[in-house]
Amino acid sequence: MAVCDPQCGMGPDIELLTDTALVLAVVASDVANFCDHVEHCEPANIEFVRESAATLRSTALRLGDACGRDAFELYAGRLGMIEARNVVSHPGSYDGASAALAADSWRELQLVQVEHDRAYHPDIMGLPKAEQLRHYALHLAKLAGNTAALVRGTVDEQDWLTRRVPDMLLFGIKLATVSGQKLSDEALPRTAAPERVAPTFHAQ
Repeated sequence: MAVCDPQCGMGPDIELLTDTALVLAVVASDVANFCDHVEHCEPANIEFVRESAATLRSTALRLGDACGRDAFELYAGRLGMIEARNVVSHPGSYDGASAALAADSWRELQLVQVEHDRAYHPDIMGLPKAEQLRHYALHLAKLAGNTAALVRGTVDEQDWLTRRVPDMLLFGIKLATVSGQKLSDEALPRTAAPERVAPTFHAQ
C-alpha cells in the first residue's frame, strides 16, 4: 500500500489517496451513467457532468497542495508532454504548456485547453458531443483505477503525480466545455510552493 514518506514533509497521506480513489470512482460512474441515459433516450441531467467537472478540478488542486506542487504547473507540464509526443507537433505548433502557464483565470485556461484540443486532438474534437463525453468517461475510469492502484502500491508514484493529477484538472476543464459550461473569469488559485520536490511514497 502506497503511503507518503513521513521524512519528505509533504505528499498525500493514505487516507487522502483512498478518498481520492473513491471520489474518482463516483465521478466516473456519474459521467458513465449520464452517457448511458442519453444513449437510451432517457432523462439525463447535465448538471451531473458539470458537478463531476468541478469535483475533478477541486480534487486536482487539493492533491497539488498536498504534494507541495502547483496543480496548474503540473497541468502545463502535462500539456507539454502530450504535445511533444504528438505526430502533428512541429516547431511552430501551438504551445499549450506556455499558454497554460500564462493563463490568469479559469476562463483563459478553458480556452487554452480548447486550442490544445483543436491542434492535437482533432479526432476527438470532430466527434459529436455525446461521443466526446463517452470517450472522456473512459479516461475517468482510467484515472480512478490508476489512483486505486497507487493506494495498493502497484503503480509508479512519480508517474501518477506528473500525469494523473494534472489529468484530473484537464478533464475537469474538458467536461465543463463539452457540457456547454463557460468557466468563470475568477483568478486561478495558484500555489506558490517554496520547494518543487515530488512526494516520496513507500510500499508496505
